[in-house]
Amino acid sequence: MEKEEKWIKIAQNIEEINFENNIASIQINEKLICVIKTPVGLRACLSKCPHAGGDLSTGFLDAKGNIICPVHNYRFNLQNGRDTNGEGYFLKIFQMKENESGIFLKM
Repeated sequence: MEKEEKWIKIAQNIEEINFENNIASIQINEKLICVIKTPVGLRACLSKCPHAGGDLSTGFLDAKGNIICPVHNYRFNLQNGRDTNGEGYFLKIFQMKENESGIFLKM
């Protein structure tokens, strides 16, 4: 039996999200999640780097919109979750949507 995915409202609008360097950290259930403000819209991923467990919420974005881990500078594409070096690390990415009802993340 597959686990049902659901949309969770994280904010009424973008002003309610506390971004620092375009990255905010939120907790949903047991998961720490980064919400990232990029030039092409909001993105979300797990906060734990799959390479060495660093906290991506304390990282930063590069000019291409990749999130960079503060521990070893691993870069992850926020569209597909892949590390940009092609080493096979995969970052969990969450779908997001924004409409008149608020900002939602799909778990």
